Order: sequence, then structure tokens, then C-alpha cells
Amino acid sequence: MSTLQAKLIVDVLKKAGLLLDARVANPSTVFSAYTTDSRQIQPQGLFIAYQGVRFDSHTLLGELSRQFPDLGVILDRSAHWEECRSFSFACLVKDSREAWAYLAAYRWGQPQEQLQLIGVTGTNGKTSTVWYVRQILAALGESCMTLGTLGVYCGQEHLPTQHTTPDPDDLFSALALAVQRGIKWVAMEASSHAIVQKRLGPIRFDAVAFTSFSRDHLDFHGTMEAYFAAKWELITHYRKPGGAAWLSHALGAWKPANAGALGCRTYGPDGANEGEAGPWELVYTPQDLQLSHSDVCLHDGKQSLQGRLPFGGDFTVDNFVVAWALVRAVSGLSLAGDRWQQIAPVPGRFEPVSSAFGLGLAVIVDYAHTPDALEKTLMKLRELTKGQLWVVFGCGGDRDRGKRPLMGRVAEQWADRVIVTSDNPRTEMPEAIIDDIIGGLHRPERAERQADRRQAIGQAILRAVRGDSILIAGKGHEDYQIIGQERLPFDDHKVAEEWIVARSASIQG
Repeated sequence: MSTLQAKLIVDVLKKAGLLLDARVANPSTVFSAYTTDSRQIQPQGLFIAYQGVRFDSHTLLGELSRQFPDLGVILDRSAHWEECRSFSFACLVKDSREAWAYLAAYRWGQPQEQLQLIGVTGTNGKTSTVWYVRQILAALGESCMTLGTLGVYCGQEHLPTQHTTPDPDDLFSALALAVQRGIKWVAMEASSHAIVQKRLGPIRFDAVAFTSFSRDHLDFHGTMEAYFAAKWELITHYRKPGGAAWLSHALGAWKPANAGALGCRTYGPDGANEGEAGPWELVYTPQDLQLSHSDVCLHDGKQSLQGRLPFGGDFTVDNFVVAWALVRAVSGLSLAGDRWQQIAPVPGRFEPVSSAFGLGLAVIVDYAHTPDALEKTLMKLRELTKGQLWVVFGCGGDRDRGKRPLMGRVAEQWADRVIVTSDNPRTEMPEAIIDDIIGGLHRPERAERQADRRQAIGQAILRAVRGDSILIAGKGHEDYQIIGQERLPFDDHKVAEEWIVARSASIQG
């Protein structure tokens, strides 16, 4: 871990093009640590002030100057520059968050320069694509680190994270761990929040993918245009010159006119590559899609591969295909079709609860928490379901309210039986969230309300009949439920298994 010396900090910020002004009483001063949390300030520490979503820590600088005379500060609000005269070290920068990321990279030894990096963005599909990159490399005998919604996987070791794309210190310390363990390949999710908040700093990816785009996070971005612009920066700003860039056919009209000139290539299913957006450079043909497997033929203009994947759903195949292309782009390696069955399904992404098959039911747990993702998942289950299709879902509290009626409308359109329940209500009243969802239905009387998610899942499993499918949507891999300020244990997959056991016992009894 590199020393936080005043002169070197200034040099790092200057080289990054972030430094606007600096006051350095003693260039050889060494800071014990840096923090963005005023509660974690250490003696002779460095404080990075920035405007957060709810609070601007620049407002603390006056008080901190009296409490911590040896404190160094980094800030990006010139209006507060004069308040920093009493600090022995102060840097005014263009963006404090980006400065944080560059300092974190420096502190951890610039690990991004020693790795082959894959970045994936998209409203849906990020987690699955990154997971499949890891699985493909593992099948090729290569270790990989992945960072994203499922946490950090360093080879076989699993480490939890707080964000889809971790904060700079967690991010660069994880990359340093990969270097330490001798891992060459890293695949990570690049969320729109992380891009706007400059968490990636000096990272430049060897290959990137944009998997999908639909409504989400408008509580943060404001408009769809701003949301897309944030994700598009992965292509234009965070990709190495000449790095591979794959765009999903699902971008549709959102695909910029200059994408081809930027070296972007498109992937998608055979038969859909007509019109202005086609043809695709990477095409796959789903030949047999079942809940238990998918037979697929893949064509990239140079070769054709055919194989069976041990999971179903054309959108999951979509994510596998681009993961295959990303691995080949960074490693030159290609996983043959006869080895595709080694690829494990993604936790909580179109994941079957296998014990339900013995009852003649299909119970699927999926993370679908946007209108687009819910629609795609329900449409696929509609194709594969002989009986009735049930859906149990809710929407997160303290998040984009506008998508709630849209998700209700999607559920009504594609499912035969709709049970609206709680997701992570957080500080909102669950019944109010349910009201918003049901408000989108043309026939609200068709939906059942059950705010208790455990009971809602049980109602579906106990009442469904042979041939029915049940989608439990919204939480996927999550093993908790946030109610108020509490994070309580709750796992959709485990709860479903408990109800299946209860139903089986009642039948035997």
C-alpha cells in the first residue's frame, strides 16, 4: 500500500487533470489515512469532502478546521476554499469523488494496470453476464475475479459488497487482491450510479458490453436521456483505445448513430437482425429452449459453435453469448460448445426451485425488478407453461415510484394470477407501494394483495396445480428484506422450498 505523502497526492491529482489549486505547508507530510466520513477522521488524516445525494460534507469544513488542526482536506466547491486557509494541506479539485478514486488506485498500487478488465453495463443483464464470464473462464481453467451485485468472487472465495460497483477503496483493494493472488482476469458490473459518481477513476476496460436499456433509477438520474448518457460513458470514456465493445440488439432505437464509428459491434438472436439496427456481428440461434436447458448455435462470421446450456430463457442465452465474446476478446480463448454444460446458472436469475418439479410445478426465482425485466421473464415463462402462470412481486420503497404502475400493467398482461406483495419497503408503508402497483392495472380486481411476502409466496405454492408456473420476482439472490431501517433475513428460494415441503407433507398426510 503506497504512502499518502502530501507531495505525491498533489502529483497524482495533477497527473489525473483534477487539480485546480493547492496549499501545501510541508510537502513531506505523511497522512495516516483518508476518509469521506467525518466520523472516521483519524489524527493527521485526510478528509475528502463532496456533495452527496442527501448531504454536502463541505458544510463541515469550518468546524473540522477547529477540531482537527493537522487535518488535510480535498474539496471541489470553490465557495468553501477560503474556509480551508487554516488547514496545512488543502487541494481544490474538479471532482472530489473522482479524486478519491484516483487516490485509492494510487494507494493500492495501481492494480488496474496489471489486469485484463471487462466492464458490463445495462439496465438488466449485468450480473448474469459477469457471472457467465467467470464460469467460462473457469471452464477454460482460468481464475477470475468478478465484482457486482452478487459481491466479489476472487477465484472461489466470496466477499460481500455494499454496492453493485464498490466505492473506490473497496474496488481498488479488491483489484489489488486479484493481483496478489495471481489472477489475470477481472469482470465487473459498471452501474450508472458508479459512473456518475466517478467511482471508476483511472480504470480503462479492455472489453465492455451494454446489455440492455429500459426504465430504472429515474429517482437518481431524472430522465431516460441522462440515464442512458451515464451508461454510454462506459463505451466512450472508460474503454481502452481499440478495446472491444459489444452492444445488445435490445438497445434498439437507443443505439447511437455513431456506434459503428466508435468500433461497437452488435449481438442478437437470428431472425431479429433485420432493418436499420442489423445485421448483428454475433448471432445466436436458440434451437430448443426449456426451463431445464437451452440448445444454442452461435455464429460470429468466422466460426459456428453448437452446444447445450444447463439453464433456460432466451435472455439468459443473450447474456451468455456476450460473455463468451468478451472472454474471447480479452483472452483469445474460446469455450467449445461441448463444454457449455459446465456453466452454472446465475443465483436468483431465472433460477428454478428444483424441489417443485416433483409436485408438477415450476417455481422460478428471478431478480426482475424493472418493467422490462419482468415482462421478458413472464413472456418466456408464458411460452414454457402448460397451465396457469402465477407471479408474486412487489416494488422497492424509497425508489422510483413511476415504474410501479408499469410493473403492475406488465404482470396483468402476461400472468393469469397476480399476487402483489412487499419487496424491500424500506421506510415506505408496504400497503402504499401496493396501491401504486395496483393503480396501473386495467382490472385491479384481478390482483390479490398480501403485504407479507412469506405468506404471498405460500399462497401461490399451496394453490397452484400441476402444470402451473410460479414466478417469484424482484429480489432474486438477496437473502434479506429491508423493512424500515432493519435488514431482516429473507431468501425467496429458501422460503419457496419451505412452502413446497409444507405442501408435500400435507399431500402425504
